Amino acid sequence: MQRPRETFSSSPSYPTRPDSGPATSSPQGKSGSHKICLVCSDEASGCHYGVLTCGSCKVFFKRAVEGQHNYLCAGRNDCIIDKIRRKNCPACRYRKCLMAGMNLEARKTKKLSRIKNMERQSSEVTPPAQVQPYSLVLPGKYQPQLIPTMLSLLKAIEPDTIYAGYDSTLPDTSTRLMTTLNRLGGRQVISAVKWAKALPGFRNLHLDDQMTLLQCSWLFLMSFGLGWRSYQQCNGNMLCFAPDLVINEERMKLPYMADQCEQMLKISSEFVRLQVSHDEYLCMKVLLLLSTVPKDGLKSQAVFDEIRMSYIKELGKAIVKREENSSQNWQRFYQLTKLLDSMHEMVGGLLSFCFYTFVNKSLSVEFPEMLAEIISNQLPKVKAGSVKPLLFHQR
Repeated sequence: MQRPRETFSSSPSYPTRPDSGPATSSPQGKSGSHKICLVCSDEASGCHYGVLTCGSCKVFFKRAVEGQHNYLCAGRNDCIIDKIRRKNCPACRYRKCLMAGMNLEARKTKKLSRIKNMERQSSEVTPPAQVQPYSLVLPGKYQPQLIPTMLSLLKAIEPDTIYAGYDSTLPDTSTRLMTTLNRLGGRQVISAVKWAKALPGFRNLHLDDQMTLLQCSWLFLMSFGLGWRSYQQCNGNMLCFAPDLVINEERMKLPYMADQCEQMLKISSEFVRLQVSHDEYLCMKVLLLLSTVPKDGLKSQAVFDEIRMSYIKELGKAIVKREENSSQNWQRFYQLTKLLDSMHEMVGGLLSFCFYTFVNKSLSVEFPEMLAEIISNQLPKVKAGSVKPLLFHQR
């Protein structure tokens, strides 16, 4: 599918840890080349909070974390952060600090290792690829130092609010509403692609696997986000597609709308029943992205399995953070994973209706180009039964 491939390649990239060889034409020093700050590309002054950075980014990160600032980007969460422009957008600068791996706990760990004179290898952080056994998803005791980096990053990369542009002064019709929802969905898909690319580990997958996962999960992500907004803004009584487009009972009575709205309300009702926390929601949304795969496997299956397990563990940490009472942790984990499994049934009906409106030209429902290409690619796979859900529980 050509357009999503272009979307992947055109989005901004983020810095990775440099290889052992020099990667720039910086002036030579005693060690062969200047070390570069992984956040703003200025000359690094040392390893601060676990990452090679300059003094400016070191101070910025410490103040950002300890001050608990709620930074917001005035743009599209993809501002350029370099030596000259690093002060322009603290939100994007903080996000790059997190993505580089900065963590206040790294400083404490380093001091502790000096005191105990530990072996170098014992103080090294375990590589992300070494996933702990499934039985350790829910540790009995909450350890705060394990939480901030991942959950802070998931919060930092959350997409901005998208408006529908719906003119409520005109009479409501099913065709106009569905066309508006499709256009909104098209913009949300583009936003979801950028969000997925910023997820730790996702870009380690083969590009074809990234595209496949997004093609299979786009409606899951849209429906889950809708359920969360409806839970937060309307207590699950109405469907909050956007701040300027809320589907109330009157709009639900329009032709073709009732059955679909009923399915979508079930999702927000589950949020209300379980009182899902924001941290839990963020982790569950990532797991939905990773919940449908080809029956014959992915090209980077082993990497996928490791990434999925790491986010299952992260959901466990979010539960521990919320519950605190360890005796309730496994029950909570069971309830939330049952909700994730039920999404396949709830979204299945919505997907069938989406396919129906897509192929039935007499309904005159418009689809934006990118969404149309995704559906065109997804429809034959679903009909052929070549994809399967990854369930936590047996049906």
